[in-house]
Amino acid sequence: MMNRFIALALSIVCISFAEAAHLELPRSDAFAITQQLRFIEDSDATLTYQTLPDSDTHWEKNNDSHFNKGYSRSVWWLDLTIHNPDDHGHTRYLDLSYAVLDYVDVYIYSGDQLKEEYHTGDMRLYHSRPIDSNTFVIPLTWRPGETLRITYRLESGTSIQAPLTLWEPEAYASKDAYSNIVQGFFFGSTLILAFYNLLIFFILRDRNYFYYASFIISLPLFFLTLSGQGYRYIWTDQIVLNSHAIPFFLGMSFMFSGFFTRRFLNLRALSIPTDVLVATFALLGGSVAVLSIALPYAIAIKALVPIGLCACFVYLFAGILAGFRKVPSARYYLIAWICFLVGSIFFALSKLGLMPLNFITEHAIQFGSIFQAVLLSLALANSINVERKLRFQAQADTLVTTKRLNEQLENRVHERTQELEVLNKQLKVLSNTDELTGLKNRRYMTTSLSEEWKRSARYQRQLSVLLLDIDFFKKVNDDYGHQIGDQCLIEVAKLIYESLRIPSDQVSRYGGEEFFVMLPETDAAGALSVAERIRSNIEKHTIVVDDTRFPVTVSIGLYSCTPETKHSVDYILNCADIALYQSKEQGRNRVTLYSEDNISGNSVEAR
Repeated sequence: MMNRFIALALSIVCISFAEAAHLELPRSDAFAITQQLRFIEDSDATLTYQTLPDSDTHWEKNNDSHFNKGYSRSVWWLDLTIHNPDDHGHTRYLDLSYAVLDYVDVYIYSGDQLKEEYHTGDMRLYHSRPIDSNTFVIPLTWRPGETLRITYRLESGTSIQAPLTLWEPEAYASKDAYSNIVQGFFFGSTLILAFYNLLIFFILRDRNYFYYASFIISLPLFFLTLSGQGYRYIWTDQIVLNSHAIPFFLGMSFMFSGFFTRRFLNLRALSIPTDVLVATFALLGGSVAVLSIALPYAIAIKALVPIGLCACFVYLFAGILAGFRKVPSARYYLIAWICFLVGSIFFALSKLGLMPLNFITEHAIQFGSIFQAVLLSLALANSINVERKLRFQAQADTLVTTKRLNEQLENRVHERTQELEVLNKQLKVLSNTDELTGLKNRRYMTTSLSEEWKRSARYQRQLSVLLLDIDFFKKVNDDYGHQIGDQCLIEVAKLIYESLRIPSDQVSRYGGEEFFVMLPETDAAGALSVAERIRSNIEKHTIVVDDTRFPVTVSIGLYSCTPETKHSVDYILNCADIALYQSKEQGRNRVTLYSEDNISGNSVEAR
């Protein structure tokens, strides 16, 4: 392969020594013959292959190693003659390697006789091409000593270029396969990058990755169209699509690259005028891309070339500004756009006819885009690392702050919990305490008695209860008033409490002038002793309030048993209440022990 390229290079050097109108069939695998051309500009498009002039005075010799007339509305006729000096035949491929020419007509003469003619171009069906190739390749066959005259008619809305190379068939097949591998590697690499960044976009929902992926998808599609690979492999015979693909994909690449620049460099925060300028060129590129669907190719591409050049410089300026402002990853962006800008300038100047068409200028934008894609991927990766570091730092700061706040919250919660516990205890005490006497209230008594009943039933222990009622308490209220009645209740409660034996004995206000005493682990005899002590202490006490003095007595009902599961707390209270009623009926100021056999015979009268 290297020998073939050396031969091609030598042919370019040696071609200047050949005759303009006559060329002997070269022996090399690849031979550039563009400088052997003579041409006529048919500005009115009136000539045909039958009416072409024979005189050399009407033909102009191409003295350049390249044939490039830029964007032209004229029809261009090219002509060259190749002689086979050998006594045997030869076959060669003549490659016109500019894939976007609209109409390419080829006429092959042997002497004065039209031997072959081909009509192809990217505005004609792909299958009109005699050789399967992304460029315009025609087969040429010489008999021994035969001279062939090859005449081209070129008409196109694109730039008129005619890079012609004569190839050995096998050498061309190798070159075509090698070119497909290189192009496939380029397109495959960029598509992998695009797919990877699209996946990141769907995961992170960061539009940076969407714009970047769209940009590097648009560029390969542009190159596919420019090289003819798209028409050959993807949208074969789709003439309308092929005719609009170049300006559309090029304009879309300018649009998406502008949107990426704005977002990646955060231009809105960096510089409003620069942000507006970048957005303007991005929208211009996108607008021309959309309009190119209806506009003629020549108008669309002539609009896009200056827009693209200006956009590249504006995007470059945005990168320089971001670099001076210390924007993270700006250096990667800047180098990437310098590579792409250099390639774009070479490519655009070659299309405008201001630079020679060669391998470097033809693929300059492609090389630049490869470097750009890699560097922008590095820039995005670096931005991810920067964002990750900032996120980790923010998370660390958040954790410290959260820990501090949690500690403060825990302290506050602990303090409030302690306060609530104290308040709950106080509330519990208040809810279980009679406000007037300070004794436990009936609710507490009911709960406590239920628990003690269950315990005594489980362990078969004696349990005794007393139900007390102040005698003639209504008369106290009527004679002395409710305030003195309340004082009477307070002092009676105090006397009951002081008459108990041990802490397990409990006294509570049952309601009104009634009191309740629970005596755990106490049999009837013990309970009678406690009840009599209470009754006696109250009887001996005189209630004194200011100048008012009066005695009080109490009637007591007593019930003692070993609790059974068939009975309930209500049964105990009912029995004690029956005994209390008996004490009242038998004259008050006495203790009555409940007995189912003879309740009236078990009362203890006052002494």
